[in-house]
Amino acid sequence: MDWDRHGLTYDGAERILEENDGMPIGDVLLCCGDKDSSADLLSDQCHMSVRLMHGNMPATAWRGCILGQYMDVMSALDSINPAIRLRRRCEYTNVFPRPAVLEAIGNALIHCDAASGGRIEVKVGERAMTVTSPGCSAIRAEGRMVPRNQALAVAMVSLGWATMRSKGMMVIMDSYRRTWSVPRAEDSVDSFVVTLPALNEDSKNPAAVAQRISELLSSTPGLTVEGICRMLLISPVAATVALERMEANGMVFSLGSGGSWMYYNSG
Repeated sequence: MDWDRHGLTYDGAERILEENDGMPIGDVLLCCGDKDSSADLLSDQCHMSVRLMHGNMPATAWRGCILGQYMDVMSALDSINPAIRLRRRCEYTNVFPRPAVLEAIGNALIHCDAASGGRIEVKVGERAMTVTSPGCSAIRAEGRMVPRNQALAVAMVSLGWATMRSKGMMVIMDSYRRTWSVPRAEDSVDSFVVTLPALNEDSKNPAAVAQRISELLSSTPGLTVEGICRMLLISPVAATVALERMEANGMVFSLGSGGSWMYYNSG
């Protein structure tokens, strides 16, 4: 069976799941879910879909077999996610670290609420990629929190497309461990949003970080280190190093006391 194509009907997927006990994907999906929901995920009638928006390019949308959607969106993202070399380090990565992208997309599918429309949105910009999935990150079942689409979660872990339960954000955070950038996850009743900051060769360059902070304080003065980190998706270390240099050079000044210092551009 060619799982990366979308032409399989619901009846066809259901028949394959019934007749081919030795098929790995069918086995994996059935071991943790009922036949009807598994057939829906594999068929062209799947209720979940993925929409990709990149800059000024027309949006691209996928429907059909959920495993095919995953492969297609990852292929599209790979084509717009070039490799870079971090300055001052003999280390290569992607603008958006690929392990983080894999986990972000995989988690969005695993936790997607099909009853809320089931459309996952991926937005790629110059500074960040956001992956938004309808519904909260997990649901309560039998007294514990579990993925909304548990059969799909088992299948994706089996295929190596996602990590074990509750490890996805750890993988995403670890992908940025050697940088000064920090991804963010926002969980609510209506949606689960993962934001991946874009890396470039100056991601660990204090002067480049200082420039970004200066631009931010021009439009939003009076921010704390925490606020700067949240808005620029950088680590406290990155913000502190840059701000100390900026203060020493007279570029910014701070007001406050204790740990509540607020920063402003000078002049």
